[in-house]
Amino acid sequence: MRPFSRFALLVFLAGAVGCGGNDRVLPRNALVARAWSGQEPRTTENGVEVVAFVAAQLGRPYCWGGTGPHCFDCSGLAGAAWRRVGISIPRTTEAIAAALTEVPPEEVRAGDILWWPGHVGIYAGNGWVIDALDSRHGVVARAAKDPYRAFRPASEFAVPATIDPRAVRYPARRAAGSTKWGAEQSRRPARW
Repeated sequence: MRPFSRFALLVFLAGAVGCGGNDRVLPRNALVARAWSGQEPRTTENGVEVVAFVAAQLGRPYCWGGTGPHCFDCSGLAGAAWRRVGISIPRTTEAIAAALTEVPPEEVRAGDILWWPGHVGIYAGNGWVIDALDSRHGVVARAAKDPYRAFRPASEFAVPATIDPRAVRYPARRAAGSTKWGAEQSRRPARW
C-alpha cells in the first residue's frame, strides 16, 4: 500500500470512529430555527446579567489569554461574564466541557455556554451567540448556527427560568458601522 493510501485510510477510519468527544450534539442551525419559530425558553436573572455583560463587551479586541477588562479570549469572556454573577467556571474550553453540566439541545437558554472544539461563546438568546471570535474580529454577536454542545453551571439548573429573553433589550456599545446590539440592530439572525 502506498504512503498516500495509508494516510487516506487512517483519515477515513478516524472520521468513522470519531475523535475524542467532539461529537456534535446540537444540530446545525437548531438554535436559529428555534428562534425563528418563537420557541425560545425562558432564562434566569443570572442569564440576563451574563448576556448583558458580554453585550457590553461588543467591539473589544481579542487577545490570547485575555480575561478583561480591555481584551478577551473566548473562555476569558465567558469566565468574566459568569464571575460577574458570582459563579466561577473553568478557564479553558476543554475544562469547561469536562466540569460543567451539559444542556440538552431543547433546553439551551440565554446565558448558556455554547461549545465548539477549542472555542466557547455565550448564547444570547433569539439565535445569537456573543463570543471573542479571533484577533481580526474581537468580541462579536453572530448567528448561533453551528455549536457542537452547550453547558451551564450546575447551580443554574435549580433556578427557575422566569424571564422571556425576547423582552430583554441590551445596550449597543459601539458606533454605527460596527457590531451593535440593542435597538439599532435586529435581534433575529438572518435566515440561511
